[in-house]
Amino acid sequence: MNNNVKITLHNGLGDKSLDLIGFSVICKYLNYKPHIFFNNCIWGSYDMRLFNFDEITILENDDNDNCDFYINSPIPSSSLCPYKVYEFIRSFLPEISFEEISNDFIHQAKKIIKPSDIILSKIPENIKNAYGIHLRKSDKVANNCDIRYENTITEFEIIINQLLNDVRNIIITEENPTFLIVSEDNTWKHRIQEIIINISNEHNKTIKILEIGYNDHNNDYDNYNSVLDMFCLSKCKEILQGVKYSTFSMLASILGNNKLRNYSNYTPSYDVCLIHLWSSAIEINNNKNFDINFHKNNLIEIPNIETNIKK
Repeated sequence: MNNNVKITLHNGLGDKSLDLIGFSVICKYLNYKPHIFFNNCIWGSYDMRLFNFDEITILENDDNDNCDFYINSPIPSSSLCPYKVYEFIRSFLPEISFEEISNDFIHQAKKIIKPSDIILSKIPENIKNAYGIHLRKSDKVANNCDIRYENTITEFEIIINQLLNDVRNIIITEENPTFLIVSEDNTWKHRIQEIIINISNEHNKTIKILEIGYNDHNNDYDNYNSVLDMFCLSKCKEILQGVKYSTFSMLASILGNNKLRNYSNYTPSYDVCLIHLWSSAIEINNNKNFDINFHKNNLIEIPNIETNIKK
């Protein structure tokens, strides 16, 4: 038997990559060789030429016979979150700590997921001084929704108002602040950009809004714009989430400086929001949470990974 282990990654860029990180943490501690298959989804495929994936093997199909072991994530980005990975690894290594595993999510992410030269060449200069604003709207807002990760219309309005309050405070208190705004909805992105410019004009303040140059390659690589947006966000000094829960900007945070402003705490469904799954790895609202009982109770309904790896 070899020690090759395979995972098939599902859903969009955020879910796929967060599962990849958790998978790689398991492989590191248990000494398995990671093999990855990126499954296409309704959001399309992601061109592997836009990434540098270090220390993993990318499979061309889902039927690779070179792997004697497998790991499946029943709920992408949840079943391989830090606490679930900690519980699994602890069955092999009882002395391991939750904080150690959580910190390794950060180390492994930065180690294995890197932008290609194609992406690096398009990241704006001085982006490290920018506040990144990630907006989601079209597929995340509905009154009949899963309140763990989607927004009711009322919740969405609360979140955007709180985000704009923070932006207003930044503009008022800081000298010439810089913002980067990304979204899957260009109309919504331009609307929020207009509001931010109006806020700066009201207070007679100078701001800078960075623009990303998409035109060179957006027809040459699948999901080029999305991948470029994510890596640009990862270079910002802090990310403001304009939605209750998004694995896209959480991934950017993990690959960047791990600081995230999330506004789900202003909504009535905060207690069940999936943002808590990642609060031990990402500094959310200036706080990390290593409370094992909290995470255990929060994950009662999240299934464990499926695997043939045995103790």
